Amino acid sequence: MSLFDLPEGSWETWTEEQCVEALFNARWPDGFRCPRCSYAHYSVIKSRKYPLYVCASCRHQTSVTAGTVFHGTRTPLRMWFRAMIWLVAEATSVELSDILGVTYKTAWLIGHKLRDALTQEANEQYLSGVVAVTGGIYGWRRASSSLVMEPTDEPVAIGGTMEGDEEVREIKMEHLNKRVAGSSRLISRNAQMAFSDFHVSEHAKVVRAFPYFGMNKLAPLSAALMHTLRWFDRTLQGIGPKHLQAYLNHQSFVFNIAKKESKVVPYMLRLCATSDRITYRKLTRQAS
Repeated sequence: MSLFDLPEGSWETWTEEQCVEALFNARWPDGFRCPRCSYAHYSVIKSRKYPLYVCASCRHQTSVTAGTVFHGTRTPLRMWFRAMIWLVAEATSVELSDILGVTYKTAWLIGHKLRDALTQEANEQYLSGVVAVTGGIYGWRRASSSLVMEPTDEPVAIGGTMEGDEEVREIKMEHLNKRVAGSSRLISRNAQMAFSDFHVSEHAKVVRAFPYFGMNKLAPLSAALMHTLRWFDRTLQGIGPKHLQAYLNHQSFVFNIAKKESKVVPYMLRLCATSDRITYRKLTRQAS
């Protein structure tokens, strides 16, 4: 029986050896292939923290974490596995620090590395079928009734694959460039088209509508966006523009994984095994 056939909660108690085995299978689902020459046969050196796999053809050495999100990590894999579960449970970095028993900096870095894997996947996928597109403003002060964008406003577009008028099957959200969004707090046609160009399949049927018009299709989509923006304020006490897109991708994943009813750890692990890592330096230097 595969480790992934076990109940989701059991992954909380996995040993480091079980986590290594699971990562190996996620990285090489059809059996080991040398990352340099693709040869299938190898020997193992077990004198390190993680086994080294030595290609029998070119003698290239690789570890199970090399070239993955976990590359160079000093945090045990079992901590990462637990973090995957709690990420979907929307744990904050402070909560994750307490749960894992690590420093806030380590918890923050783990969370952002996992979110970056979600971002890499999101950048390669497109919405299809009947897609509705609308948007909103993050940072809109409730006391303000002006429809003119303010400096602290961050425009956000959301698109969703619809099933009828009441059900959203899958969503994607984007922190819009203010030059694209325009000066109005109502999402512009240009912004909707720009979102569609990057995130919607060319074969999809796109329903674009301004807020307050055509609300039958937009109501469930707007509700998903409002839930996300309120969660940012209530749980995280706000997010700056630098990391807003990463958290939008996180919330899209939480929404979509619930709709797919997929197991969290296998899904996340496959992403982490096939995604490049992002460094702390790059995370803290990303342009806002």
